[in-house]
Amino acid sequence: MIRAFVDFDRTITINDVGDLMFETFGGSACSRLVSEYCAGRLSASECFRRECEACGEVDRKSLDRFLDDQEIDPAFAGFVQFCRTIGIELTVVSDGMDYYIGRILKKKGLADIPYYANRLELVEVDGTSRVRFQPSFPYRDESCDRCACCKRNHILSMSAEADVVVYAGDGYSDRCPARYADVVFAKEDLLKYCQSENIPCLQYRTFADIGRRLERMIDRNAAAGGIRLLKRRQAELARCEVYLGG
Repeated sequence: MIRAFVDFDRTITINDVGDLMFETFGGSACSRLVSEYCAGRLSASECFRRECEACGEVDRKSLDRFLDDQEIDPAFAGFVQFCRTIGIELTVVSDGMDYYIGRILKKKGLADIPYYANRLELVEVDGTSRVRFQPSFPYRDESCDRCACCKRNHILSMSAEADVVVYAGDGYSDRCPARYADVVFAKEDLLKYCQSENIPCLQYRTFADIGRRLERMIDRNAAAGGIRLLKRRQAELARCEVYLGG
């Protein structure tokens, strides 16, 4: 089976919704916290906790209007249908927050796509329309603090030995999972990282590019009598090493 895992912020969405949300409601304090995280002085989960604190009380209607204004790649819905048509299992994995991911997917008519992310609870303030952000991190890997939601672990736990893993992303939190994927679609920071680390990848701009390239790869391998997609040996070994506790 082919299993496709895709990032959310700036991969499915046009903007980095998480960063923009915190900057909009938490101001420059959130930008400074992100800089601290990038410099290695804060873990991902601690950065999120402090960003949530910096936002203080937020008007829920203003938050939801902000989220409803966020746009996604116009080609993503077509890619979802392509995956369903040929039997690719599609999962969204994000180091963002589930509240905005769920709301945006629902608004775009894509609520049935499974996704894994950090949790964001909106806690009402004294029965008013104002809320406080309360984050939690059910998918954190205790051995690594650079991401709060470990995408690598989702790939490993959801993939069987015979599966071919496809990954699409753009940023820092996509670097680790890219090492464990057989086919990597990359842009922006992830593209530069893969090129510098000699990780084979395919550049894309939109999900239309990804769908077309996957379709050609599948058709070519099927015509040659091979499997529908080929595994990448280094990624397969990396997955086996984790399975074996290496």
